[in-house]
Amino acid sequence: MKTKLSKLSNGITVAIVPVSGLKSVTVEVFLKIGSKYESKNEFGMSHFLEHMAFKGTTKRPTASEINKEIDSKGAGYNAGTGHEMTSYYITTVKENISWAVEMLSDMLTNSIFDKKEVVKERGVIMEEIKMYNDNPLYGLSSELINFLYGESKIGCWNIAGRLSDIKSVDREKVIGFRNKFLNSGEMVIVLAGNVDEGAFGEVEKYFGQFLSKFENYLPKVEIVLSKDKNKEMRKQVEQGHFAMAVPAVSWNDKRKYAFRLLDIILNGNSSSRLYQKIREDKALAYYIHSISEMFEETGFWGIQSGVKLEKMDEAIHMVKNELSVVGNNLTENELIRAKDYLLGRTKLMMDRSSYWASYYGQKLLLEKSNETVEEELKCYQKTTLKELIDLAKDIYIEKEVRLISIKNK
Repeated sequence: MKTKLSKLSNGITVAIVPVSGLKSVTVEVFLKIGSKYESKNEFGMSHFLEHMAFKGTTKRPTASEINKEIDSKGAGYNAGTGHEMTSYYITTVKENISWAVEMLSDMLTNSIFDKKEVVKERGVIMEEIKMYNDNPLYGLSSELINFLYGESKIGCWNIAGRLSDIKSVDREKVIGFRNKFLNSGEMVIVLAGNVDEGAFGEVEKYFGQFLSKFENYLPKVEIVLSKDKNKEMRKQVEQGHFAMAVPAVSWNDKRKYAFRLLDIILNGNSSSRLYQKIREDKALAYYIHSISEMFEETGFWGIQSGVKLEKMDEAIHMVKNELSVVGNNLTENELIRAKDYLLGRTKLMMDRSSYWASYYGQKLLLEKSNETVEEELKCYQKTTLKELIDLAKDIYIEKEVRLISIKNK
């Protein structure tokens, strides 16, 4: 069924995405609030604000009340913060759509930000940061992104911030940050799954009166790439870890389709080149995976792996060597397999209403595009081997490689 796009009088974009065959419906609100837009005295605040969404409203004063109400519906819920956006969602059934829309509206417009809850969540987030610091599997990719772009004047490239950023956060700072960035003109609401156009009235009812308190505009972000090429960290570890990146393409670059396919060929699944060579052939690592990302202004191809301490240099050399030759030996068969993999994974995800909500929400909020899933898949199918070869030769330049590693003390 066709996606229906509308806009509320206050500027909020609404997408109704009916998907036949699904029992579930996901209601998701997307906000252009993200760590990329934070100034140095705001690091970690997008993530902190997201944490506070489920902590109490004027109608539902405590987190316990919110949790019990959501559980009583058998619904799923969560929120997530990225560099360029934050989103909040509830997945439920069709008869609960009105309730889910009202719940999200209440949390986003009537949160009370109780002082005690702010202090408690401050402790929770600090423990989360410690967890990332202690576990390279989860935290090293953030360290790499911060290493790449941390010299930029605007932008927190480690989404949760540092302990020093969080320990002094108070209620006033949370509210001030919210008021600065919460803007109806930069908000998208998607209802996807077992839903029809009649649900638009529910969104209008609960979100139609929302108005931004201040005329705020997102800061212009000028990304500065690190001049340093290597960063070595020493910790008490049994296993060495490294993350490597080269500058690549942004999500508004037409080469993004070739980039995604190239990423799959290199390290996107268990039959990829690097997975086969480093884990299967040499048995140097348990995990090795892609951490590539695209932003509005830039992007990077990245890889992360945990390897035997005494074999780290060998593994790093193997990755660099593969990057140096991939532009010369890509095959049509590899491209076909990458396309088939992408198509298969996408079709599996289509069984979830949350996939449809996430897809359209990000397209509409970040790219200002209503490109359908089918149209996007056609772009991948039309991508040629020559496009991948040209892109590989353009971005995989050894002098542009940035490397961050964790070795034993």
